[in-house]
Amino acid sequence: MSAEPVLVMPGLEVERISDARGEPAALRAMRRQAREVLAEMVLPDRARHLWRYTDPRLFVPHRESVGAVPTEVRADWVVNGSHSATALIAGGAVRELELADVARRAGVTVTDLHGADVEETLGSAVPPSHGFVEALNTAVWQGGVLVRVPAGVRLAAPIELQIVAGGSGSVATPRVLVLAGESSSFEIVENHLCGTLESSHVLGISELLVGPSAHVRHGLVQRWHGGVIGHLTVRARLARGAKAQLSLASFGGAVVKVDAGALLEGEGAEVETCGVAMGGNRQHLDHHTEHLHSAPRTRSHLDFKVALTQAAHSTYTGLIRIAESAGASEAYQENRNLLLSADARAETIPELEILTDDVRCSHGATVAPLDAEQLFYLLSRGLPPGQAQRLIVYGFLDQTLRRLPQTTRERIEALIAERLHSED
Repeated sequence: MSAEPVLVMPGLEVERISDARGEPAALRAMRRQAREVLAEMVLPDRARHLWRYTDPRLFVPHRESVGAVPTEVRADWVVNGSHSATALIAGGAVRELELADVARRAGVTVTDLHGADVEETLGSAVPPSHGFVEALNTAVWQGGVLVRVPAGVRLAAPIELQIVAGGSGSVATPRVLVLAGESSSFEIVENHLCGTLESSHVLGISELLVGPSAHVRHGLVQRWHGGVIGHLTVRARLARGAKAQLSLASFGGAVVKVDAGALLEGEGAEVETCGVAMGGNRQHLDHHTEHLHSAPRTRSHLDFKVALTQAAHSTYTGLIRIAESAGASEAYQENRNLLLSADARAETIPELEILTDDVRCSHGATVAPLDAEQLFYLLSRGLPPGQAQRLIVYGFLDQTLRRLPQTTRERIEALIAERLHSED
């Protein structure tokens, strides 16, 4: 593919967004800088392995849709339940915010990102230079939430965000920033949902800044309708002694690319990434993970499972990089793919960049069809074919699901059951 400019810059009026939202000077300057970065970018060459299986042109929305101030309201998706905090992002704005009394007394805040003072934090984990989607989001994002948990605060109930995709022809550009104070501990779940059966775009970014000795459990659950073309970027920066668990679950959308990772910048930091993806029809799912070790005695673990049926296609690329300064570190990466039909396809590309010999690092990757002997055994015990296949898939995913917090695990198990029963 020859070099192609991402967007024509005169149509990208970022000042209009800032004016409409009443943003502080720092956010205005950040948008202008991202527009300048984007103006110099070209679409990635398909020879680059991260874009080998997914056409980047699919994630460039129509020019007239980029930067438009949405007016759509989806108030029917207000969140309820027992949570420390909840937020609804729909139509390019924060529509509902609720904070439990116990969280409010502890100093937890969940606020609209458009009016926040985040000059030194927003973009520090995912800068505009990360890629063309990230630069585009930074320039035109609308509908953002800032979650701040003070030092020492431990929340028993999760924080839940509902992020709603738009209607046909729309472009949703949500942004989430999570600031975890020193020694804090909490769970936060992002639910990406809705969209349409016709084409719409979602280009989202989530950043987690995890302070010293803090423990954050972050869940990203995507269940868009079948017409969504979506790109989600998640990065966690971990300070000294910090721990993070990143949970990924992909079920919906037509073409989906998820770029998730962690920057282990403090000595003794640890991250665990667990993921499941289920594809059917002609869905295209592309997941990339990164665990970047730059400090000594850091640890990372990745377990990602994919189950595909019909003509679905999945590609997974996982990078572990251990810098020369990250001695005595440990890392493991595992990606398993289960093909439930002859037309399903999966590619898996593990990558290791080890710049020190004082390290323990390994990986595993498989792509395999349904085990005929397992299926025969269950059928011989009187199980119908559909039930037997579902039981095998549950067993395949169970080890990964058991690692997740209860709230996220139960939600994902329900979505798995819904998907498997729909295939009958």
